[in-house]
Formats: sequence, C-alpha cells, structure tokens
Amino acid sequence: MPTGLVLAALLAPAAAEPAPFVALGPADEHPAGRLLRLTADGTAELAAGPKAVAVRDAYSLRRAGAPLPPPPRGPVLVTTTGDRVPGRLLGGDARSLRFRPAFAPEKADGWKVPLPSAAVVWLTRPPAETPLDPVRYPWLADNRRRDVLLFRNGDTLRGSLEAFPDGAVRFKPETGEGRTVPLDRLAALAFNPSLARTRRPKGPYAHLVLRDGTRLDVTAPVIENEVFRGTAVFGGAVEIPLAELLGLDVLQGKAVYLSDLKPKRAEQAGFLGPAWPWAADRDARGGPLRLLTPAGESTFDKGLGTHPRTTLSYDLGGKFRRFEALVGLDPATGRHGRADVRVRLDGKEQDLPALRSLAAGVAVPLRIDVTGAKELALAIDFGPAGDVQADVNWGDARLVE
Repeated sequence: MPTGLVLAALLAPAAAEPAPFVALGPADEHPAGRLLRLTADGTAELAAGPKAVAVRDAYSLRRAGAPLPPPPRGPVLVTTTGDRVPGRLLGGDARSLRFRPAFAPEKADGWKVPLPSAAVVWLTRPPAETPLDPVRYPWLADNRRRDVLLFRNGDTLRGSLEAFPDGAVRFKPETGEGRTVPLDRLAALAFNPSLARTRRPKGPYAHLVLRDGTRLDVTAPVIENEVFRGTAVFGGAVEIPLAELLGLDVLQGKAVYLSDLKPKRAEQAGFLGPAWPWAADRDARGGPLRLLTPAGESTFDKGLGTHPRTTLSYDLGGKFRRFEALVGLDPATGRHGRADVRVRLDGKEQDLPALRSLAAGVAVPLRIDVTGAKELALAIDFGPAGDVQADVNWGDARLVE
C-alpha cells in the first residue's frame, strides 16, 4: 500500500461503535453493553466488559444516551392497536392494505395490513393540533359504520372503500355512484371502526420504539446478528435492522404498568375550580407523555399524566418486588411550575426529598422496594403557586414482579 494511503488509514477516525443498550430484569440488574441477542425465552445477552452478560426475563431494553422520539406525525399508518408507522401507502384491495414502512428498502414490497387492523392512513402531515388518538379526530366525530376520505381541502366523504387502482382509491359514497379518487387529492383515509380488530395478545409481547418515531407491537421477538425479527400484532412477519431500535418494552410480562391497572382509589381536587383528570399513557391534557432526561427530551408511551391535587392508590397484594418510574414536570407545560409529590407504601411516606418540591428540569428516577407491600399511593399536591404549570408526568411507571 502506498505510504500516503497507510497514513490516511491511520489518521482516519475509527468506525463508531453502536451505542450500548441497557437491559432491565426482575432481579434488579441493569447492565449496559452491546446487544448480542434476545432469545425466544426473553433472555437478553449483552457484551458488557470482557464477557457476555445474560439478563433473564428482560422487560426493557433501551439504547443508552438516546432520547425516545415523539410518535411520527407525517405520512403514517395508525393501527387499531395503536401502532404508528411512518411510510408510504402502496395500494391494497377491499381486504388489506400494502404499506411500506419508512425504514424498509425503497424496493421492498411492503407489509400486508388487514383492513380491520387499520384505523387511519395519513398521506400528508396532519395539522399540528391533531390529537394522537383517531377517536378524537374532529372529522371522525360520530363515525360508527363507514370508511371516510379526508380531502386535502378539508372536505370529507363517507362510504365504503372498494379497491385501490394505481395511485387512487375506488370509493362508493353513502349516496350516489362509485367514483375513483386520486390519492394525491387526499390527506387521509379512515377505516370502518365497526369492523376494527383490537384484540391484544394473551401473553407477553414487545412494544418497539424506532429512531424515526415508529411505535410497533410485536409477538415472538428475537434479536440476532444485528437484526430484530418478530410478528406484528396486526399479523405478518417484520424484520428491522437493530440499528433502528431505540427501545423495547415487554408488556403483559414481568413488569405491570400502572396505566394498565385500575386504581383502588382516585381522589382529586382543583385549586380554584374543577379538578384536572389524571390520564393513562397521556399527559393530563391528553397529549404525549414527555419528560426531560439526561439524554434529552423523551416521549414515553406508558405512564401516567397527573395534575395537583391528585392521589392515586393501587392494590399491590404483596406480590411485587419493585416500583420504578421517571417523575418530572412536563417540559412544555411545566417550565415555571412546582408540585409537591409524595409516594407512600402502606401509608408510610418514602424518603424522596427530590420530589417534595418538584421543579422543571431532568426527571427524577425512582426505584423503590415494595416487597410485601399491600398498597402504593402516589400523591401530587399544590406547589407555592398552586397548580400553575404543574403537570406531573410519570414515565414508565411500573411494578416489577
């Protein structure tokens, strides 16, 4: 090799190592390292130091130093079980869609998505004020038994989708003759909610967060040779480069999320008027659960949104080992607020001074031993300015068996 090329090779920066993952397991281990594999029995293996470390029944994998992005808002598929996948509608028929996710190769055939599993396909970026949940879209109000076309000028048309001729949709309105509508005239397609299939798997399944904001639920997750493989809850095999994965949380497994439980008691009071309702997997205003973390602002899909004054009590039955969460003021609505937050086990307050005058900033991590405890209570009270800018979010609030 010529001397100049040798020198250039020596001076060139080494290829960047992929950011490590942190794996969480029931035994309170949380090693970080390069993710080698995730096996069918839920064991995560990481290269942590000179040897591999195995975490059995891993319930969470997160890429270290990478904030969780918000759900995608551009052209996106929204399924009836809450998946949000950016990409492109390729076509379909009266029974299924063909949709190519943004992370797939340009020449890929795309996924086959049954229409009963599709809620909405956005062909353009939704307006900024569009709610996350399709049931709250104003243009779908009172829609119970029809497919709906949303035109780019804001008009809507209700009826039945019949086919997807090239670059268009064949549609039979509620009244009048069927027509062919070019897709470039449409902002979104919504599918008949009376036909929706929303059943969750009976056993554990994985919730994925990708770099582009994709949210996707899959069963039978495995990782090997830098590739994630599984079966989408809506049906069909998926294969994703591991480099795209930022987070994987196992639902209905060893970790039980408070947002999936009904509180034993919920007590609320307003400062000068009506009380703010608490929310599951949303903030108290119905938006995404956001928290400031050391890696940046992250958007959490599981957790609680609360506002003073709120007390939520949960029956533990003595069957859990640990309660964990990230707790902080919402980065957008809590920049100048304060709240008094307390956590109680069987009526005894835990020593958590960082929560007693919670202010804007990096969220506070909680890992509390709840072995043998019968009741967990989360109490959010007024700060010095009452309830002004005091939305308190609980990201990844979960009990570990």
